[in-house]
Amino acid sequence: MRYRRLDLNLLVALDVLLEECSVSRAAQRLNLGQSATSAALGRLREHFQDPLLIPLGRGLEPSALARQLAPRVRKALSLVGEVVQTSLDFDPGRCERCFTLVASDYVAATVIPALSRVLARLAPGISLTVRDLPLSRDGDVVAEALDYRRSDLVVVPQRRINPRYPHSVLLEDELCCVVCAHEAAYQAGLGLAEFCAAAHVVREFTDGQNLSLDTQHLREIGIERRVAVAVQSFALMGDFVAGTPRIATLFRRQAQGLARHHQLRVLPSPIAFPVAVQVVQWHPQQASDPALSWLRQVLTEQAAGVDHA
Repeated sequence: MRYRRLDLNLLVALDVLLEECSVSRAAQRLNLGQSATSAALGRLREHFQDPLLIPLGRGLEPSALARQLAPRVRKALSLVGEVVQTSLDFDPGRCERCFTLVASDYVAATVIPALSRVLARLAPGISLTVRDLPLSRDGDVVAEALDYRRSDLVVVPQRRINPRYPHSVLLEDELCCVVCAHEAAYQAGLGLAEFCAAAHVVREFTDGQNLSLDTQHLREIGIERRVAVAVQSFALMGDFVAGTPRIATLFRRQAQGLARHHQLRVLPSPIAFPVAVQVVQWHPQQASDPALSWLRQVLTEQAAGVDHA
């Protein structure tokens, strides 16, 4: 569709090009070939009579006009999204959609099963795809999930929030420790000396890094754990603690769940870790999607129920 001689589809390309400042990365996000994306940039340059993206070193830099256009284009696309998605009579019972939620295995195990049970009762036509937090190109998990992976919601620790996307607090939890229920050394509790001397089971991410809240805090205060086992899922930690003198540090909601299925004891940590806050984020262009707004509301309600369980 053309408006004042501009193909309005080019506004989508313009938004991505100005955000990425790279034709190749924009092509990837737009699911277009690099030549087609370059052609779109050429047509935009012709329409605005401006280079829009200027070569600088090995990259591109937005022109003065492009910097003026960027917030206006994003706002225009957001308004279009609101018009397209508006529904005055949203009925979850009649909605048939598949939503993709991106979250850690901790959040997936703690909150999303309760969400799924509500959907089965109130919105049986809604299905869920639950994915683990992705590896990102530049450390921005939120943009990776919402822009590149086209997911609907992403739940991240508060320290990894991206301020360019709307957000709300979903869940708060505290870190504690789990030990084997029959381990005599911990019958009187867990002190700092025992914690530092013990072998530990830790959560390691798929890229071999350990970016967990407990690891980062321990590094900040100068404590290095002796790692006996590193696993890629919180759910596996109990299997490697039971029957051993090892210790694992994890969120209380998850620890209580593991203790119900293994012979484990949940103990207060001898170290004062920061409160762990999980935040849900979504794309601004979906802010007025009634189905997604309803899903966020239900997710938040279920998280509140878990938090007070």
